[in-house]
Amino acid sequence: MVYFAYGSNMDPVQMHERCPGSVFLGIARWPGRRLSFTRFSKARGCAVADLVKDPGSTAWGVLWDVPADHVNSLDRIEGYRAGRERNAYERRRVEVETDEGPRLAAVYLAKAEPDPGLPNRAYLAHLIDGAVAHGLPESYVAMLRALPTVD
Repeated sequence: MVYFAYGSNMDPVQMHERCPGSVFLGIARWPGRRLSFTRFSKARGCAVADLVKDPGSTAWGVLWDVPADHVNSLDRIEGYRAGRERNAYERRRVEVETDEGPRLAAVYLAKAEPDPGLPNRAYLAHLIDGAVAHGLPESYVAMLRALPTVD
């Protein structure tokens, strides 16, 4: 499965711990979306990433090729199970842009909650580490570094 990661799974260390057979395919962008923190994660103890509609913005992320035998593991980590109504995230297939042209990819979008708070520094570090490791635009990395945290 080609997977567009925009949150902590951009971090290659975390992604390879979660899905060891994953292969980095490149960076991508999703015009009309903006990074936001719309859901509280009990496991992380903070708000976690989501992409919300915003016509004037572009969200950046990383494309991973996730082997079929790791997709169920990734679904579980992202709080998604097909056919279940009470998922934390929904998995959708979307078209993102790459330097080589459009690409279809799976993406997990949060089921937003009221007032989830802010991300913490440890969680945000995964996003920054992934963005830097994969060469996302400096302006995007700067935006990530400027985000407020709870601690």
